[in-house]
Amino acid sequence: MLIAIILHLVSLVGVPPTPGTVEEVASPRAAQVRLAELLGGADSIDAITTEARTITFAISRGDAASDVVVHTDKRGAITSLEVVPATRPAGELGPLTWLAPELVEATAVTQLVVDEDAAVTIATSDGRRYMVIPGRGSGGPLHGNAAVEARWAAEWNHHRG
Repeated sequence: MLIAIILHLVSLVGVPPTPGTVEEVASPRAAQVRLAELLGGADSIDAITTEARTITFAISRGDAASDVVVHTDKRGAITSLEVVPATRPAGELGPLTWLAPELVEATAVTQLVVDEDAAVTIATSDGRRYMVIPGRGSGGPLHGNAAVEARWAAEWNHHRG
């Protein structure tokens, strides 16, 4: 039964948005699945910004750049998202692109927890955690194993708090 529900959710959200239109996903579970799909399928993840309980990922896929605007509740659980076409050009790999292959097989991104330093801990439905620091990129393809460093930072922060 659970597989049927997941396949139904994926069928609803698996279609890429039409260029130039805003895609809105209001169901929390569908938004969590869609975020994993968008980040895992991105050619480039260029930036992450935070404002209160809204986290925005700047991504590119092919020639299209988009902002994925994610809304969370006070615990960081994802409640909805919008995919908004961006005017910036798609191009070179962004500093957070290391995150895309990490999320390719994730079913859902369930939480985005922003700490007092604006670092964002990304939690997946299979229990993985990654910490991303806006403006610093948390490494990148030319800076060692950024995925391992981000997972270590998220675990350290999780056990500390």
